[in-house]
Amino acid sequence: MQKMQGTERIITGAGGTPLDCLVEQLWSTPVRTGQARVVVDAAPNSQWADAETYWVLPSPAKARLLIPRRNPRVTAAALRSYRALRPPKVRWARNALGLVARAGLPPALHTLSVQRPVVAGSPRAEACLPLEEITSCLELGPLSAAIGIRLGDNRKPTLQLFDGDGRPAGYAKLAWNETSREYIQTEEAALTALATASGPTRVPRLLGTGKWDGFPYLITEPLPENVRAVRGNVGRPTPAEMFALTPVERIGTVSSTGHFRALSQRLRALPDGAEQALRAAAAQTERMVLARDAALPITRRWHGDLVPWNAAREPGGQLWCWDWESAEPDAIAGLDALHWAISVRREAGTGTVAGNLARSLEDSELYLRAAGVPKSAEGDLAAVYALVVTERAWTLAVHNGGWPSSWISQQDLMDVLAAARTLMR
Repeated sequence: MQKMQGTERIITGAGGTPLDCLVEQLWSTPVRTGQARVVVDAAPNSQWADAETYWVLPSPAKARLLIPRRNPRVTAAALRSYRALRPPKVRWARNALGLVARAGLPPALHTLSVQRPVVAGSPRAEACLPLEEITSCLELGPLSAAIGIRLGDNRKPTLQLFDGDGRPAGYAKLAWNETSREYIQTEEAALTALATASGPTRVPRLLGTGKWDGFPYLITEPLPENVRAVRGNVGRPTPAEMFALTPVERIGTVSSTGHFRALSQRLRALPDGAEQALRAAAAQTERMVLARDAALPITRRWHGDLVPWNAAREPGGQLWCWDWESAEPDAIAGLDALHWAISVRREAGTGTVAGNLARSLEDSELYLRAAGVPKSAEGDLAAVYALVVTERAWTLAVHNGGWPSSWISQQDLMDVLAAARTLMR
């Protein structure tokens, strides 16, 4: 909801705009209790003082990113950092805006201010804003943040942190509901387990954890500034890199894995509703998997969302991999490779998940053979993957108000399950 006062607009978090979604996720309690307010294009007001100010990109109505409005050096750094991770059009646009900001000119038409009351006698709660809490956790002095505005199923506030000279200082994720709480806790556990890992694939080090407004957050170290996205002529992971952090530990049946047992339990626990046909398709697929109960190599863990936009290379070749919030232990080998291949095809817009399932198995062949996945069990791998996609989409639909906002429909999921069953025959 936007309350108009003159030309300024107060964002309450109760409306349906991107900025309302961000207020709901990041500043809802201080706004609700009167300890803060969030204002677009704030007018001078002796009763309120800025605690944080941002440039809004591209506009308040279609906001996707807040850039710190601190000094030209920090603003420019927030716009131009990690350019090689971004698609070309975004890279060029942000680089141009960064040059504008470095010259001391405004890089956007609108601002957003997070303000505190300054009325005499009003209490000021310490660390009542999440950026202050994160800054206190890191003990690095004043920090600024570029804030990504997430609107998808798996939405949560993300803060790219910068010090006073514009150097990257870390990357923070904050939970704001029960779904995001589970994701943050999962990633914290994975990063803790991988803290001593060394080899061809690296993960950002965990810098700090804590709670804000009753929900957990985590902060990871910044990536090297010269990393490049794993796209185009930047080579995809090698088999050694793919399995460096997810090593094969044993041979076992699908039903023997902790991952499959947990997946089955989550599917059964989903509430009944308008998903009877989807539930029947998932149950039929699960029965086929259990009837075959193929023997496969089992990894210590799978990443759960290994995709080109969660990986990058340094110019010397070192691979970095992040975003471990979907990781699960004791899973059949090949799930990450299949997910990578399907995600590459999906990003390129080359068909549906169901239509790409068999093709993505072919794309993954190098990894599957390296891990020891037998050709005869590729259909079983595809079926477990189809059940994973179904459970994730269904769970998010339950938690986020239904299927209309989901990236995949119930019919598409049933098609994926049917394609997997065909591959098992």
